[in-house]
Amino acid sequence: MILSIRNFFITILFTCFVISSAFSTNKNTPDYSTINLKQKAIENVQYSIMNESSADKYLNKAVTALKLAIKQLDPESRELLQLGLSLFSLQVDIKDYKQAGQTLDMLTESFPDNPIVQIYDTAYSYIFDFSNYRKSLRELKESAWAEMPIYINAFNIIDRSFHLHINMDVDELELERSTNPAIIILGSPLDDDGTMPEALIKKLQTGLKAYKHYPNSKIIVSGGRVKSGTTESYKMKQWLIDNKIPADQVILEDLSSNLVWQTMNTFNILKKLKPAISDIIIIDSASNIRRANAVFKQESFDNNMLDMKIHNLATSVKGYNIVYPLEDYEKVMIIKDTLRAAGIWLMPGMVF
Repeated sequence: MILSIRNFFITILFTCFVISSAFSTNKNTPDYSTINLKQKAIENVQYSIMNESSADKYLNKAVTALKLAIKQLDPESRELLQLGLSLFSLQVDIKDYKQAGQTLDMLTESFPDNPIVQIYDTAYSYIFDFSNYRKSLRELKESAWAEMPIYINAFNIIDRSFHLHINMDVDELELERSTNPAIIILGSPLDDDGTMPEALIKKLQTGLKAYKHYPNSKIIVSGGRVKSGTTESYKMKQWLIDNKIPADQVILEDLSSNLVWQTMNTFNILKKLKPAISDIIIIDSASNIRRANAVFKQESFDNNMLDMKIHNLATSVKGYNIVYPLEDYEKVMIIKDTLRAAGIWLMPGMVF
């Protein structure tokens, strides 16, 4: 019960369609002299995914390649729009927010009516120029683009997730003991030798406690990153079985490599469960639970499953206090992944 190859490509095609529609206002022919630089950027983004410990090095190389490519382009070309959006996204990834802001200024000056540029401008202003955020959001609401209501709803989800009440113990959940929720434990990368880090074991211990409260629940363990020939979700399932949870109660989601894919694949599983699930409990670290909540909320909207209640249950993280204001990076990741789940998930030549 995992995201099929067919559904995966349907998702990608839909994403491409959404963004291609947004780009269609400019019909200039792409400048093919930039192809080599664009391919170099794509190559380095791929390397960053395959080599997590060196990701920043490769992403910086991708940024350099895109900057060089952009210098060769006509200021109003469709190619500039595509590469500029990709550059902005990568600059956010490497936390170069000042440069990202300058790239966005270039895009808003050259393509003021492009809806994707408008969405990114609104997202950026939410964190770094809040005095302009309400104005930007009003302009989104006045947009004639047919897909814009999806993104306006995404900003509502983002705002609520910034102020999410986080549950640190299963007894805090507003959920009757007689309920049979689906318990979703989101994975973390394994250590290089294939063993589970302490943070992941803490999530499993929390999931075990939740299962004892709701003993007829299904548990979905999610995460497909591989270390030493095994996925995190396989290790998670084995741990749960070793701790006396029946194997047929644990469902494996072992194809995903990031939170958005985890959520998409998990919803594919949820839609097939019988009887239908009315509640889910998401288990993740305290520093990541707001982002997970936002992406799951967006995916419930995308799948027309708004009647399903989403509950959160977090594990403690050393140095992270749930009552402190969110740091910029956490806000950025919540916004970026929620917008990805809503449909903005494309770099020219690849999906990432």
